[in-house]
Amino acid sequence: MCPEQGYGVTRRDQSMGSKSVVDLMEASSGVHFSGFHLDGLEARNSEVDRPTTSAADNVHKQPFVIGVAGGAASGKTTVCDMIIEQLRDQRVVLVNQDSFYHNLTQEELTRVHEYNFDHPDAFDTEQLLSVMEKLKQWQAVDIPKYDFKSYKKVFPARRVNPSDVIILEGILIFHDPHIRDLMNMKIFVDTDADVRLARRIRRDTVEKGRDIGTVLDQYSKFVKPAFDDFILPTKKYADIIIPRGGDNHVAIDLIVQHIRTKLGQHDLCKIYPNLYVIQSTFQIRGMHTLIRDALTTKHDFVFYADRLIRLVVEHGLGHLPFTEKQVITPTGGKISCTPTGLRGQVYTGVDFCKRLCGVSVIRSGESMENALRACCKGIKIGKILIHREGDNGQQLIYEKLPKDISDRHVLLLDPILGTGNSAVQAISLLIKKGVPETNIIFLNLISAPQGVHVVCKRFPRIKIVTSEIEIGLNEDFRVIPDELIKNAKYIATPGKGILAADESTGTIGKRLSSINVENIESNRQALRELLFTSPNALSYLSGVILFEETLYQKTSDGKPFVEVLQENNVIPGIKVDKGTVELAGTNGETTTQGFDSLGSRCQQYYKAGARFAKWRAVLKIGLTEPSELAIQQNAQGLARYAIICQENGLVPIVEPEVLTDGSHDIKKCAAVTETVLAAVYKALNDQHVLLEGTLLKPNMVTPGSDGPKVGPEVIAEYTVAALRRTVPPAVPGIVFLSGGQSEEQATVNLDAMNKLEVLKPWTLSFSFGRALQQSTLKTWSGKKENVGKAQESFLVRCKANSEATLGKYTGGSGGGLASESLFVKGYKY
Repeated sequence: MCPEQGYGVTRRDQSMGSKSVVDLMEASSGVHFSGFHLDGLEARNSEVDRPTTSAADNVHKQPFVIGVAGGAASGKTTVCDMIIEQLRDQRVVLVNQDSFYHNLTQEELTRVHEYNFDHPDAFDTEQLLSVMEKLKQWQAVDIPKYDFKSYKKVFPARRVNPSDVIILEGILIFHDPHIRDLMNMKIFVDTDADVRLARRIRRDTVEKGRDIGTVLDQYSKFVKPAFDDFILPTKKYADIIIPRGGDNHVAIDLIVQHIRTKLGQHDLCKIYPNLYVIQSTFQIRGMHTLIRDALTTKHDFVFYADRLIRLVVEHGLGHLPFTEKQVITPTGGKISCTPTGLRGQVYTGVDFCKRLCGVSVIRSGESMENALRACCKGIKIGKILIHREGDNGQQLIYEKLPKDISDRHVLLLDPILGTGNSAVQAISLLIKKGVPETNIIFLNLISAPQGVHVVCKRFPRIKIVTSEIEIGLNEDFRVIPDELIKNAKYIATPGKGILAADESTGTIGKRLSSINVENIESNRQALRELLFTSPNALSYLSGVILFEETLYQKTSDGKPFVEVLQENNVIPGIKVDKGTVELAGTNGETTTQGFDSLGSRCQQYYKAGARFAKWRAVLKIGLTEPSELAIQQNAQGLARYAIICQENGLVPIVEPEVLTDGSHDIKKCAAVTETVLAAVYKALNDQHVLLEGTLLKPNMVTPGSDGPKVGPEVIAEYTVAALRRTVPPAVPGIVFLSGGQSEEQATVNLDAMNKLEVLKPWTLSFSFGRALQQSTLKTWSGKKENVGKAQESFLVRCKANSEATLGKYTGGSGGGLASESLFVKGYKY
């Protein structure tokens, strides 16, 4: 912003050659319906199909996905069109399940009248799931066009860009649980069967030229049985059931109102209830576009910045306390004659808060004073100057405030909330002057997530009002929360998991010695290179945990391992703990060490390319174990580690492992696991850890190594039940450790969990070390000529576990090596 005007961002003065303001406003507020499925609109404006926003610009946004299901001719399309029409100030994309029919084979084409298009197998569900996942991750996609004359997908495909709202419409969109899990709202259009049949007859005879006999034959043979067998049973998954379809205007209005509420919530608003972001419209986006455009003139920049600031001020004033007040209107109603003159009717309204003042943070805060004065006539405005003195971080504070400020509500003005340091200093000064925290409303134009995080955690009772939350700051003051959320969600992508390649030098030495290979740096590097360069294997991984040595290693041709992973869309992670030590006063129980210089180490790892971290806490089951001391010490240690990681940009993987050593049964393991996880999440909450930016790496709930054995289905039921009772749904993903199970056993158990038809609000995936590498290690045996076969073995295990995360593993991958037990009594890393 312009320094001469007191705004907080430096910019160039572009007085010549700038864009027309009218052009800029039209460009930012025109039709934004990407890939909109309305026949007239597609033909009217080809600009619609071109993206106007990059994925980076929307990293903090999550599209709102609506599923609209129901029988054929129930009115689904009408409902979708009505929702889209009312959401005209949002970007909306409509995806039809009809676009994802399978191509018919030549044999099927010869009997096309006998083909059941209403059966779940008629649809390419895998392709639909892939398209929806990409749209939800804010990626543009190509949606096929299905030709019902040739019964094949035709080209070119329809390019669809990410949008605020994604509507998926189709008869069987609730049938597949993985597609259901992507939806924020599920709507079932429930229309009487006779009405649906009448509509179908009218549509097929009039629009498609079919005779009524053919229509009725198809209805009785395919349409009605499919509705009864496949479509109607999915009604139970709906959040909202709309009787009468498009004729139910009340239901549509309520749905749209709910969608608008959800769209107005930034992710951080869900975390901090004292954060308020004014609802975004195309007008507001247009003004933000103008003030960010380097070609906007200084005059236009100031004009539109002032408009935005006034909106923020007005919104902030709405959070002040009001009292009811009655006044007499000069006219209106029945007028009566009184000794003092004419008298109108009584109007009951509210009275403004009288004890109010503004405080601007010099100099940028002064840019907001005019808007405040325009809204609050004669308001007192104080000033605070916060200045950094030298390089030692000391702050010099100058203040000129109303003497009675402790008795007033304070509107704190600063257009940019960056790191939050100045805001903390200013708020601390106001509190020191006697202003109650609840009486402070912090107004700013643009906020960075880091600043929001800092201020809201430090002062949970003040209110922050802003017009937009940015992606983040630059590298010198990088922003944490949004990056954490984005990376955690990516690592938890269904169909992907984590390779734990973080063995310490001593641990990998044991692995190498099992195949008679010397534990030297070149051999450790060779094994990691084999894994990281396995053809196609990394497509099944979202993250790899590295040891410190590996983080800085390179391939044999000189490319850093970190770059190899990043180029394959795999996020590098780092083990940050320093192992376990015995916990005094216990029966051989342990706690994890590594807090010395953890913050500075995390900073270094971030610079080296790591974006998540791992810290392992270990608990054992015995007659009196785990003790309350061990549970609390390890839970608090995990929480301290997690918040330090988040403050330095790393997603913390929280790993409380309950060892399988012992003869206990599965019920004992379940009880201990629940107790441990409950303590861990209590500690995480106490430390204000951002759960959306974390992952959990627990043990599976199994019997002890010497206990009575149970099947995968039992393990799945006990494990998922323990997680449902303890792990908040804010956690995006749970990545299991293998805990000494064989490669095959770990995969089968994971698959069984994902096959369970119960609500699982998190992705269930894997973070396996030995259970991904053991057969690969033995196949390699340290010999160059075995690298190819070893990589094939690694690919098999990665693919098998990917299928298990989707509940689609059929078993048997990897042969005999994959079935060998990996349990080691008293195993230590």
